[in-house]
Amino acid sequence: MNDFSYLHTNCLELSIYLGCDKFPHESELQQEWENNKESLLTFMEQVHRGIKGRVRDQQGEPIANATITVGGIDHNVQTGE
Repeated sequence: MNDFSYLHTNCLELSIYLGCDKFPHESELQQEWENNKESLLTFMEQVHRGIKGRVRDQQGEPIANATITVGGIDHNVQTGE
């Protein structure tokens, strides 16, 4: 689903797995949090990296369905309405 979302809707979704146990026991959750807290917070900070903004015409009006291309990345995105 993650690949489909990225390629067809420009939505980046991630699944993060910490191990093979999909449902760890309640007694293990605090330790899992402590083991991964800093990594998760650092990862979340990365949302502020990259290119972001609004595509507007010369009058300042939004441009719907504009194609955005970044050199070196083989994946164009379209602006929303």
